Amino acid sequence: MAAVPAQISNEFGPGSIEGLVLRFLTDHRSCTVWEGKDPGALKCHGRNEELRKRRPIVVDDRVLDIVKRVGLEGLYRTPCREIDNNLITAFVEQWRPETHTFHLPHGETTITLQDVEVIFGIPIDGEVIVGKTDLKWAAECQSLLGIATNAVVLKGQRILINKLLEKIDQGLPDGAAEVVVHQYARCYILALLADTIFADKSGDRVHTMWLQMLTNLRDPPQYSWGSACLA
Repeated sequence: MAAVPAQISNEFGPGSIEGLVLRFLTDHRSCTVWEGKDPGALKCHGRNEELRKRRPIVVDDRVLDIVKRVGLEGLYRTPCREIDNNLITAFVEQWRPETHTFHLPHGETTITLQDVEVIFGIPIDGEVIVGKTDLKWAAECQSLLGIATNAVVLKGQRILINKLLEKIDQGLPDGAAEVVVHQYARCYILALLADTIFADKSGDRVHTMWLQMLTNLRDPPQYSWGSACLA
């Protein structure tokens, strides 16, 4: 079958006939595929390998109680997955940024808030996750994580995940003060968030803005983590 140029409207082509909605169609990866070219699988960045070596990490009931209290027990029980580059590539070729939907042979579909709740087991009700962006992040890391940072460990607002894992590997001594237990728990939760619902292309870092939601671990506010994940 002869390849059809991407710019030619065709009801069997990679997009809509009018092209008014899918404005970025000509730059979309699917056009390359439609023209009979194979751009190959995408290279996906992830943090899974480093974290998979250490999972399961948490064995201390004191920390697990805090994870449950925050509402993130579902992430604790979520298995660490290997990245399937080919599967992700196939989904990217069907994803349309203009409509935030997958255009599949049987129609359009997208990820819903209910999907997030069922898959990860995290709350979708509660307070909206918003925070400040002008904090002194090095001081926040020292106070909330017990980690002294420098320009290598902390770049802007992102901290090295390995630094969190080093802290976790030290273990939590018996009779540790509450502040130490809370610092340890924040390190673990931050690494957990980076591995699951807040992964990004940085590869080896996680944003410290989530620490604002973990300040009070005695009686933490109930946040809608699922809504933030979907967003």
